[in-house]
Amino acid sequence: MKTSLPLTLAAVLASVGCSADDQAPLCTVSPATGLFTRDPVVVPLGTAASLRMDVATLMLACDNGSPAQAPDTATAEVLDPENHRVPAEVSLSDMGGEATVSFTPTTVGRHHVLLSFAPVGGVRQLGVHVAGAWRGSPTPVTLPLPRCGQLDRTARGLWLCDGVAVRGAEDRPLRLGTATTPADVAVSGNVVWVVGDGRVRRYVDTGTELELTDSLLTDALGARRLQARLASENELVVLDSERLHRFVLTDAGVLTAPPSTPWWVTGAPGRFGREQSTGLLVRASAQRVLVVSLTQPGSPDSRACPFEPSAEGSLLPVTGEPCAPLRGRPVGLEDGTLWTLLGSAQPLFPERTLYRWTLQGGRLEQDGALGLELSLGVAEAFLHLGPTVPILYSTTGEPRPSQPRRLSGQPVLGLELLPTHFPLAEGSRDTSSRFHWGGDSRPLGGFTTVYEQARP
Repeated sequence: MKTSLPLTLAAVLASVGCSADDQAPLCTVSPATGLFTRDPVVVPLGTAASLRMDVATLMLACDNGSPAQAPDTATAEVLDPENHRVPAEVSLSDMGGEATVSFTPTTVGRHHVLLSFAPVGGVRQLGVHVAGAWRGSPTPVTLPLPRCGQLDRTARGLWLCDGVAVRGAEDRPLRLGTATTPADVAVSGNVVWVVGDGRVRRYVDTGTELELTDSLLTDALGARRLQARLASENELVVLDSERLHRFVLTDAGVLTAPPSTPWWVTGAPGRFGREQSTGLLVRASAQRVLVVSLTQPGSPDSRACPFEPSAEGSLLPVTGEPCAPLRGRPVGLEDGTLWTLLGSAQPLFPERTLYRWTLQGGRLEQDGALGLELSLGVAEAFLHLGPTVPILYSTTGEPRPSQPRRLSGQPVLGLELLPTHFPLAEGSRDTSSRFHWGGDSRPLGGFTTVYEQARP
């Protein structure tokens, strides 16, 4: 008795080279491996790229012993971010199970690779990210301090590393906290704010020394870990896991502390980032601060809530203005810029998108996006330590760590290669809007190597 195969099954069998005749035995389909490259999906601009990819033609083992058919020919088309064709070549291995695509990119951004196979294999596609060269300083500075977690520098060149101040490699470091509890530091120009030991201190870098201008004893912060801070010359805003604090230098040169404000009303806020942060701060204007947090615990999305000073000086929620929704979870923060990731930071998860948000009219608005390939990971960052730029890396071949950058005149994002070759282990490198650094964290003999970012 003859039984007709469903049209879709017949089409599948035909596409992989087995007969759809009802008298031929059915074939057992082995798991598809998908179209993955064994080479990095991050490619340097102007460098010849050669990507080896599994054809993944749903190879079949037929019951009658006939071999599964592999493709005989392949053609490739590579499109740049503006859909312009890039000259490309493709070759197949002797067994037809691997294809190699070669091209030389001339434009930064995500390139779309289309592979067509015949007589079986169909059309497959892959995204490749062409990254521009590092634009910052080609020569690093080495600090005689164990690898910094929190790093900044005053306008007059004083380095602040995990609560230790040092001007140069030959200078004696000045510890601003204790040996066991590093001080939390925020810098604005030549003003250095230090929080720790139950005090808030304000210093000014004169170029030769760090001069204390005032100090304020406070128990408002308690033992709660700081989540974020915003500094100007005369104001420091601090966010801990429960409350929003504001410290102000009066015209008389005296530090004051208006009452703090709870920033999360009910329950416990959601957590994100490597150290399970609960909130971030964005300066929206001279009077407005945005508190960024997850919409709710476990949520894939975030929100930005506006706060402004009251008559008493406390930061309070802005009446009549609700929190603004943001797609994704925070993964980076620069001055006036927030980075969020929709989906998992780990590779091999589909439908992941990196978003860039910038200030427009006192609100965060989307200003660029980047779709992530399955073999492109996002390093988890210590967001509670300060400004952080996400680090992206390829999980196949060389990691080629890169940072996202806005492409001029385009709604999409591109990548810029990072200059160092430290191991990619978590915590071995950090990137802010001002610096990229890594080093040796041993207490004795440790060091920090710092590259300065290019100015916007």
